[in-house]
Amino acid sequence: MAYKDFRKLFHDPTSDADAVYESRLSDPRTLHLGTTVAGTPAFVFMAPEIYDALLEAARLDKEILKLELSLPGRALDSYRDSCLIDEIVLTNEIEGVRSTRREIGEVLERLRENDRHGRFLGIVQKYALLESRPDIAVSTCDDIRAVYDDLVLAEVSAATPECVPDGRWFRTKIVHVVDQAGIPIHDGLEPESRIIDEMNNALGLLNDDGIDLLVRVALFHFLFGYIHPFYDGNGRTNRFISSYLISQEYEPIVGLGISYAVKNDINKYYKAFTTCEHTLNRGDLTPFVIAFCEIIVQAVRNLRDSLAEKRTAFEQHLETTDRLLPPESRDVAEVLVTATLFSFEGIGTAAMARVLGISRQTLYKRLEPLRKLGLIESFKIGRKTHYALNRERLAELAER
Repeated sequence: MAYKDFRKLFHDPTSDADAVYESRLSDPRTLHLGTTVAGTPAFVFMAPEIYDALLEAARLDKEILKLELSLPGRALDSYRDSCLIDEIVLTNEIEGVRSTRREIGEVLERLRENDRHGRFLGIVQKYALLESRPDIAVSTCDDIRAVYDDLVLAEVSAATPECVPDGRWFRTKIVHVVDQAGIPIHDGLEPESRIIDEMNNALGLLNDDGIDLLVRVALFHFLFGYIHPFYDGNGRTNRFISSYLISQEYEPIVGLGISYAVKNDINKYYKAFTTCEHTLNRGDLTPFVIAFCEIIVQAVRNLRDSLAEKRTAFEQHLETTDRLLPPESRDVAEVLVTATLFSFEGIGTAAMARVLGISRQTLYKRLEPLRKLGLIESFKIGRKTHYALNRERLAELAER
């Protein structure tokens, strides 16, 4: 039987909401959180749905590792970059901040050339660290402010300077939280002294190793949103912390699928928030933990499916190009196949020559058999010409 929240139980004439409340509250599987939500002591009942999600996430994570090990390093690096770019574009989009894949990709490229200028540098720099599983402190209010400053302060300062935090760490005035339609759904806690107290409690839960990591992340994610410590940048900061911690426990690439999964199930996400902060729900955060864990499982499943599909296509494409092309052009074909499947914008001639360790003149000679077969697509990115494999043409040739 699916877990019922107390709002549903309250309106169900066949249920004794008070008896269910007492039963859940006294159950040894219940975690008491040491804080209140909507004036009621908060708790989480470790329902079967939570355990199911934890087991499924772990199983899928192992499958992702196997798929990663089966792919060439160059393909995996390109795919990670593509996931990173998508994650940043989507975490911005959820907050109504417009950015494009190309814009974020250019920032990532400049960052790798030690050019540390331009919009979105902070958030790109922070997410780019996740692959190496860095040690980012998230234990104190000072740590949270440091993450916020690195991630979004420059962007907030430039776009809405009135929203820069004006307290010791956080905000000093009221803030109204709205959904994507602009409808008010919550008022953040105040004053700052209460924000600090509640944040310290949330951080205590986040760092409690006696609780499964995914449950801790879900609880902190809810409490951070409930507290809403900043005027602007709360969602992006909150999702980054979730991504960081998940990338520590699971394959790092899993941490780059959070915003996609949230956006893809945004109604479920917001419904879980509003359910749990409602007074009739009696401080029961279980519905949010279940929803969040299920969203993460879907993120892991999406990545597994995407990697599996791309690996299959990669193997099939190479089999066909090896059959169609002379030996000297097969390495070029592999680079093109990799860029087409795993990158978001193909590859330029300079990058191809660099990857293969050959001159451009030699590269053009090796590309010629592919051109004659109609296997190359070209397109402009700024002033540069990029190339990709014409997959439709390759499919036609594969059937001959």
